[in-house]
Order: sequence, then C-alpha cells, then structure tokens
Amino acid sequence: MERYEQLLSKNEEQINSHAALISVYELGVIMVIMLLNSAGIFQLYSYATGLIWKEMAALSLSLPFIAVTLFRLRGKWIKYFIMTCSVTASGLCYLIFNRQAELLMLFPTVLVCLYYNDRLSYYTMALSVVAIIISQLIASYLLLPVVYRTSYGFRYILIDTAIPQVLFYICFAFVVRILTTRTLNLIRDVYRVTLENEILEMEKESAEMRGRMAEREKVSRDIHNSVGHTITAAIFALEAADVLRPSDPASADEKTQRAIQRMRESMETIRSSVRVLDKNNTLTVLDLVRTLTLCCRQMELDAEVYVDIDTEGLTQQIMDMPIPSERISFVYGAVQECITNGLKHGEAKHIKLSLNVFDGILVLDIWNDGKIPSKKPSDGFGLSKIRNYVQSHGGNVYIELKGGFTVTIELPMGGN
Repeated sequence: MERYEQLLSKNEEQINSHAALISVYELGVIMVIMLLNSAGIFQLYSYATGLIWKEMAALSLSLPFIAVTLFRLRGKWIKYFIMTCSVTASGLCYLIFNRQAELLMLFPTVLVCLYYNDRLSYYTMALSVVAIIISQLIASYLLLPVVYRTSYGFRYILIDTAIPQVLFYICFAFVVRILTTRTLNLIRDVYRVTLENEILEMEKESAEMRGRMAEREKVSRDIHNSVGHTITAAIFALEAADVLRPSDPASADEKTQRAIQRMRESMETIRSSVRVLDKNNTLTVLDLVRTLTLCCRQMELDAEVYVDIDTEGLTQQIMDMPIPSERISFVYGAVQECITNGLKHGEAKHIKLSLNVFDGILVLDIWNDGKIPSKKPSDGFGLSKIRNYVQSHGGNVYIELKGGFTVTIELPMGGN
C-alpha cells in the first residue's frame, strides 16, 4: 500500500463520521418534505403509504449515526454497513415518494466517493442496481398487484421499467467513477511531487551535514598535520636540552624555550580548530532524524512501500544532544540494510521505524509486516556486520517475530 493510500485509510474513521452525519441530514430533509406534504404545500404520490415504510427508511438513515457516533463502533466493515444503510434508505424513499425521489437512488453513489475505495464503490454500485430492481418490483406490486398474475406483467415491469432505470444508473455511476479515478490520480501525483520536493529539501540538508562532516575531517587532519609535527619537534628539543644541560646549560635553556614556544603555537592551533568546530559544526540527534527521514522517503519513492518513522519520544533536549558522525553513518546504513531485507525476503508492504534515546543509549526499532519465518533466521552478511559493530561499541541487536519482523538496535550515543 502506498503512503497516500495509507493516509486515506487512517482517515477512514473521520470519513465514517462524516458519512453518518450526512445520512442524518438526509433524514432531516426527508422529514421536512413529509411535513410540507402534510401541510398541503405540495402533493406527493406514494407507492407505499403505510407507516412501516417510513419507519424503515428513518431507521436505515439513523443506524449509521447510532453505530458510529453513539456506540463508536470501529472496523473495516463499518463503511460497508454505512453504504448498505444508505442504499436501503434510497430504495425505501423511492417507494415512499414515487418517481419524485428518483435522484435519491444516486445519492449513495455520490456518498461513496468520500472514501476513494474501489472495492467499496463497486459494492455500492452493485447494491444500488439490486435496490433499483427490487424497488421497481415492489412499487409495481403496491400500485397494481394484478400485474403479477401473468408472467407477461412481470416481464413488462422488469424489462420495460426496471432495466432502463438500471442502465441510466450505470451510465451515471460510470461517469462518477471516471471523475473519482481522475481525482485519485491527481491526489497521487500531488503526493508524489510533494514527496519529491521533500526529498530534495532533505538532500540539501544532508549535503550541508556532509559539508560539516568534511569540515570536521579537515580540522582533524590540520590538527594531526600541524600540531602533531609541532609536538614531536618540541619533544625532540626537550630531550636534546636534557642531554646538553650538564655540559652547556645556555644551549639547553635555549632549546627549552624553543620547545615552550612550539607548544604555545600548538595550543593556539588547537584553540582555532575548536572555534571552527563550534561554529554550527556539531552533529546532533536532529541530524540523525533528518538523515533517517530522507532514507525512508527515498525508499518509499524507489520501492513504492509505506515507510513510517516515529520520533515522538524525542524531546527538544534529546534532539540537541551531540552524536558522532560515525554513528549517523552506521545507523543510516543499518536502516537501509534492514528495509532492503524486509522488501527482499519478507515482501513487506509497510515498514515502521521507531527512534528513541534512553540514558545515552540510542534505541532503534525497525519493524515490517512481511512474511514471518518459522524460527529466528541466522544472521546474513549485512546483519552480521550490524551486530558486530553494535556489540563492539557496547550495544546489542535483538530480533523479534511477534506481530511482524522487528530488528531492535541498542547503541551507545558515543564512545566505546
């Protein structure tokens, strides 16, 4: 399931509430029409004049609101229940209001467009066709029961009355499906463009982070090349001064002063390097989150799989904590390896990353809904490298097979 489809699925409860509320509004409109008819403002010609028909229609329109809003029922079946009630109510309204309510037969087909669900749409259309045929048969029986005394009368009602209405409905439903499909494709395109823009922005931030990492490496090389040689020369000078001091104290003092001067120059070089690092050149947990988010979005775009990242447990204080660039590089590679394994071996469609920090320990859970092996698999080359690195730095790697395939990495933030 692609990410935008997952978002639509997550929004399903809200759509159910809206659809149930719309059914109540429809019931209100029908009651107003009945009141106006009773007041003699206009005249309705009804097939079904009994109170039972009106009670059934009112119940069909009320049940979705009762189930969703009052009892707060949840589940994938709820949307089918709502649409079944809507189609049933439309058929009953046709019996109550005659041809003056024909447009109500189209109402469920429009209502189902809120879900952007192909299976539910086809279910509603099929149910509407059945409702049209049954409504025509019942209406004809209530209007003129004698028609059904011969097979010709039944054939006349079915072929000359019900079938044409079904064909008209199918044409309308076909147009609605085209519009819904075009809208869904537009949503998909907008989402993909948004995702690509998000990836570009993250790649820009990643490039800036790599620039900071390169600057840190440059400073490290400068310290090694400059300070290292200077300190080595100062050590040699001090050793020479120690040898010369018994025979030539003046030369020994000169070499000692020269060594002190070199050490001061080295100290100044270190201070300058630290000042460079302090200028917005420190990598933090926030940089790690941005890197992992970029990894997830790239995987979504390349493999068309839904990858979710959960960082709700990370406070601002944790986000600002420093983390070595080596850790970020390792975690990025570990996440790529685990996601790739889930797609390749488990045929996963949904992957979730959970990142948190406890007492200086980075905890990363990588879960997927792919095929679960009967027993814990042995480490492959990639997972073996991950485990060796983590354990060599005082951490550990766990694998769990309950409710999906989960790899948990516990890694100290810095140092062995």
